[in-house]
Amino acid sequence: MKRIGKLVTVVLLTLLAGQTAQACSVCVVGKEEARVAYYATTALMSLLPLGMIGGVVFYIAKKSR
Repeated sequence: MKRIGKLVTVVLLTLLAGQTAQACSVCVVGKEEARVAYYATTALMSLLPLGMIGGVVFYIAKKSR
């Protein structure tokens, strides 16, 4: 019975923490310049690893010929 109580407590705390995480102060930027910078940085951080992986694959393909 104690296991169920602990499980319910963990589930409830997880659900409550989710609502706190949605209250991000960065996502609601007042100035347009800051919003553009936020989106540009997000795009850069998302595309950079893909570009690096693509570069390594390209290098390996070029070396193997």
